[in-house]
Parts: sequence; C-alpha cells; structure tokens
Amino acid sequence: MKKAILILIISLLLISAIPLTTNALVKPGQTVTVGVDLAHGESNKYLDYIMGNITFVNWKIINESFTATVLADVDILLIGQPTASLSPEELDALVKWLSKGDKVLYVAGDSDYGGGVNSIAAVNNLLEYVGAKLRLEQGAVYSPTPCRNYTYKGVDSPVCCGAYYRMTAFVEPDNVSELFTNVLDEGVQYPILMHGPTAVIWQDEMGNYHDPVNETFPGLIRIAWYHLAYIGDNQAPNPFVYDPLIYGTGDWNFIAYAAEYHQEKNNLIVVAGESLYGDYEPAWASSYYNVTLDGPKFVTNLIKWFIRILETYDPITRLETIAVFSDPVGDDKGTGTFLYPTNPVFQPSIYDLVKFGAYADDNFIYFRTTVKNLGGNPWNGPNGFCLQNVQIYIATTSEALPISTNSIGLGVQIWHGWHYAVIAIPGWGTTPYPDGEVSVLFNANMSMLADEYNNNTVFDVYLSEAEPNTIEVKIAKSLLADVENIRNWIVFVALSSYDGYSEGKVRGVQTGDPGEWVLGGGDPLAILAGVQPKVIDILAPTPEAQYAMLTSYDTANNIPAKVSGVKLLGLLEPGVGATVTETQTITTTKTEVSTTTKTETSPVTDYTITGVVAGVLLLVIIVMAVTMMRKK
Repeated sequence: MKKAILILIISLLLISAIPLTTNALVKPGQTVTVGVDLAHGESNKYLDYIMGNITFVNWKIINESFTATVLADVDILLIGQPTASLSPEELDALVKWLSKGDKVLYVAGDSDYGGGVNSIAAVNNLLEYVGAKLRLEQGAVYSPTPCRNYTYKGVDSPVCCGAYYRMTAFVEPDNVSELFTNVLDEGVQYPILMHGPTAVIWQDEMGNYHDPVNETFPGLIRIAWYHLAYIGDNQAPNPFVYDPLIYGTGDWNFIAYAAEYHQEKNNLIVVAGESLYGDYEPAWASSYYNVTLDGPKFVTNLIKWFIRILETYDPITRLETIAVFSDPVGDDKGTGTFLYPTNPVFQPSIYDLVKFGAYADDNFIYFRTTVKNLGGNPWNGPNGFCLQNVQIYIATTSEALPISTNSIGLGVQIWHGWHYAVIAIPGWGTTPYPDGEVSVLFNANMSMLADEYNNNTVFDVYLSEAEPNTIEVKIAKSLLADVENIRNWIVFVALSSYDGYSEGKVRGVQTGDPGEWVLGGGDPLAILAGVQPKVIDILAPTPEAQYAMLTSYDTANNIPAKVSGVKLLGLLEPGVGATVTETQTITTTKTEVSTTTKTETSPVTDYTITGVVAGVLLLVIIVMAVTMMRKK
C-alpha cells in the first residue's frame, strides 16, 4: 500500500478523472453493431436514410422478441418509441445484456397525446426494470405560436416549426470532458426536431421524481434542451414533476435528451422525448416547415459518441457487486445540528457520505465509501486522504462469533450488534489504531485481525481508482467467517472527522458555534451525560432517519443513541413493533472475468423497514439500486 511519493502524487491526480484503458471490449477501429428495435410497434421511418449515411457501424434490424441470442452481438441498442411493452422475459434478457458491460441503450418515447401515454409507460417500465434513474414525463412539451427564436451558437433559430407541438431542441450537452460530450454538438449549428414530444425527468431510489433542469445526480448528462416552452397535459395520468398549474404557461426550459453513465460497467443509457427514427417526423429531419435543422449531424454525432464511450474505457477487472447504496446529499449534519469546524481546511461536503458499495472477487471483499468532496489531502495522509474517519461495522449470520453493540469512539450503540469492525484512517506511521494512525480490522473482542502496515497483502485502505472521492477497503476473505452468506450481512457505515489527537481519533463536538478545530451544534445535555454522538453522516435512506437514530439517546439514564445498519441484500429482521413493506423487485448480476465472461442473474426483493427503538427511534432501512462496480 505504501507507495513512493511520486507514484502517490500521480495516483491522486488520476482520481479526479475516469481512468482510460486500452482493453475495451470494443477496440478502436473495430466496427460495432447497432441493433434497431422494430419488434415493439416502432415505425422504420427514416431508418434507411440513417443506415445509408452512417456506414461506420454494422446495422442489425430486430424484428423479434429480445433474447440473449438476439442481443448477443449488439453493442448499441436503439428502441425508438415503442408502442408495446417488453415482456418480462425480454426485460430479463435486456438486463443480462447490460450486465456484460460496455453497452449503450437508447430509448425514446412520445408525448401523452393519443397513444403516446402507452409509449411513455412502456419506456418507464423498461427504465425502472434495468435500474436506470431517467424517466419520461407523462405530459407533452409545447411552445406557443408564432414560434419565437432562441439564439444558439450565435444563430437565431425557432423553438418550434410553425405549430405549438412541432418542437425543436438545442444540443447543449453538459461538459463532461472525460466522457467526450464535446462530440455531441461538433458541427451542429441548428436545432433538431422533436415532433410532439415529452420531457425527460428522473426518479430516485425512494420513488421521488425530480426536475433534471435544476436537480442532477452523479452520472447524469443533459444533452438537448427545449426552450421557451410549457407543459401540456392531454390525458391521465397527471405529470409526475411538471404541474400544469405551474408549468402550463410561461417560458420554461425542459430536457429533451439525457443520458446516465454507469461507470462500473461502462454502460450508457440515453433517454429521449421523441425518437431519432420512426416518429411521425423523426429527429433525423434536416428541415421541417421551412426551419433549418441539424438532425443528420446530431444523430451521426450521437452514434460517434456512443462508439467513443465503448472504445476508450473498460473496467480493468470486473467485480461481483454485492450491493450499492445511495445516501442523501446534504445530510452531513450528524444529529441534524452539526456545524463544520471553521478552519478553511474543512471544505463543504467533505463528510457528506453519498454512496457505499460492497464487492467481491475470488479472494477479497471490497468496501467503497464515497463522499461528495474528499477535500484533497492537505496533510498528506499516506492512504490518499486525511480528513475522514470511516468506520464499517459488519454483522454476519454466524452465531459462533463474538458480538458487540459498542461503537469505537463514535458515542453510539449498534442495536443489531457486530462481529467485525473496519477503522479506515489516513495511515501515518507504523502503529495500528487505536495507539497509532494505521487502519485496522477488529473482531468484536477488539482483537486486531489485521492492520494495513504489517498485513497489507490481506488488508488495505486506499483511494479507489474506480470512483472519485472514494475510500476503498480491501479485506481478504480468509480473515472473515461466514463469507458465503455475505448477502445476508448487515453493515453500519459511519463517517466522522479524523483527529489524531482526540479520543478514538474522532473529532469532538461542542455546543453552539464550532471552533477552529471542533465541530459545533452539539446537545449540551448529551455532552454532559456523555452520550453525544460524534458521527457526521451515516448510511441511511433519508436525513430524517439519520437524525432520528442519532438523537435517540437517553440523557437521563446515560444511554447512547441506537443506530442500525443495512442488510446487503434482502430483509433485515426488524425489532419490536416493526413492520415490513415490500417495495419493489430489483435484479443483481454476478460477473467474473478471466478469458471469458459468465453472467448470473437472480431477482431479489428490496424492503423498507420501519421500527421503534428505545421507544422513539424511527428506523427506515431501504436497500438501494444494485449496480455493477469495478475493482480498483
């Protein structure tokens, strides 16, 4: 783990970018295959023009149901405005296809006019099934006539083509240099046609819908925009995001094309409010009602962009994804009142846990903890970070192992107990925690099983090369019992502020305003009673769930707050008074890569668990979407 200083500096610089390798499944210069779906009610309008002009790919027309065999040779799949939903078997085939990695899926819909409502439902069902966040709005995007102009690249172009429903969209992609989004608008001078379209929105793991104009998520790429537009609502159901009472008039911006990038598998999912082929008048159009359009250029650029993604990046080694959880952004407030220390080194969001993942290969377990902002490495921690103290508590299914409910310097109790604890800290010196600053793995008796300095071949802590702002822990399976049941393990993940001079190497909390080196916002009664939690963020589905857990202490009886972890897969048995609610079915994939790739897919159930702990604690534990990640 300990690297020469030059190598460390270079590796840290690379963390901010997605590493590019030359071992992509699609080699530079290799011809990719684009599959075009015509099996679900899509029209083939303009498809001959598209295939006749874009000759640098292999084209495959799909007129039959999706199966593993049908999709086997497809790299890019276009599903343009389906009018019939995919069957469960087809959806499973699509999930298996995506699980191989290095794939692009393009899906387009329609407005809610006429039969378009069915197209929207078909697209959204598909997107939900494959684990995407993007969705189509149940509505329509219009602009009043006479059509007004929008200035695009110095040229005034109309936002519609002579009628309120003949919308145009302007290719203005988010600048994501490592994903080559500049390719999308190269040479594009005019808008593209979106004939009778809807808008793109997104849905989080909690089922809440969001406006991508103002709310984004990691991996979102906004590609094309409607301007000076409003929302129409032609028939039930009502729009998910854009209430017609608000957005039904006025000059609004909406998203016409968007993509979400899944780095761990190098997959790209693109969603459009109208199709580039098969629509009443597809996006390939070069002019419409005397409006000059750049449809052919944009569609060509889009295919080139897809290929660029596939050619340049492939995970070095694929890991089995056990589970991946999202954590709300902006809940780095501990009990809900914490304030960062005032020294400038404590940048915003350095303790904001946003993602946690568990992965495995044949010999190791990997835990990845992602923060919104790592804050750099101002004190040159050997592990690539110096501000965070990450603790991961693991409860296996074994009844033979010693178990503890005490946390290590965090001031909380873990109600379901734990068998192993990971303390991931900056790594100075040679002395293991708690006396030193070297990361360790404990069992519940506080016996050290390994430290990163003396046992770094079986236990290591470092910055992940798979994802930016991510602290990765690597543990040999040989150190752990019950590995065969890892999907039934429960993990509690806590993020605190590292302080080598404080008890437990955890920065303290005081009442009122923060100090230069001390957190503020503590509860005076909890501090007096010795039960003040020192955790800034924990893995929890909502800020409210976190705050409820961390404030469940009893100052009168000196009882610490009780907190809970999440089960890596499936149902965590609730405590007294708890209820279990099934929310959805998700799919996990297991991929092993050597000289060949094998894929297994199995359905699992995602649960919401609510319970009362110590009479007042609301525990809500939701297993987030499972995605494939790659090894460092």
